[in-house]
Amino acid sequence: MSVAGFSPIGAQRYTLDDKNRVRVPAEIFAKFSDEDIVLAPGVQGTLNMMTKETYFKKLGFLAESEYLNADVQREYTSVSALSTVVERDTQNRIVIPKEIKNAYEIKKEVVFIAKYDFVEIWPAEKFDGRPAIFGSDAISMAMKNLGELLKKSRAEQ
Repeated sequence: MSVAGFSPIGAQRYTLDDKNRVRVPAEIFAKFSDEDIVLAPGVQGTLNMMTKETYFKKLGFLAESEYLNADVQREYTSVSALSTVVERDTQNRIVIPKEIKNAYEIKKEVVFIAKYDFVEIWPAEKFDGRPAIFGSDAISMAMKNLGELLKKSRAEQ
């Protein structure tokens, strides 16, 4: 997946088996081809699944630009400790290591949400507990909020 390009696929729910393997939606799995798959902490209590190249692009700047900042490095250590390259098989499955499964309180189901160059993996209970995202009013409010956040982010750059 040297070029970003997950297409929106909505939310897809899958069940872990007894060996902590979970099937990855075929549309997502195909984008990884033979590249290593990394699981890393996300910002909404989710796991993020991405290629190793994307992982280093997103997090590598912390190691470089903030090398002597103890606060940044402390958080970077936390992110690094919960990041790992995961096993996968020919049946489009990955193994979620037990310590990560426990840290994220994944019980039996996860929900995959494809983003631009990574995929969020939500514990199903956490995803189900989010405020309603469907309905024209909720969608309009989400789009309005997103627009405001983007304007603010661009102004800060």
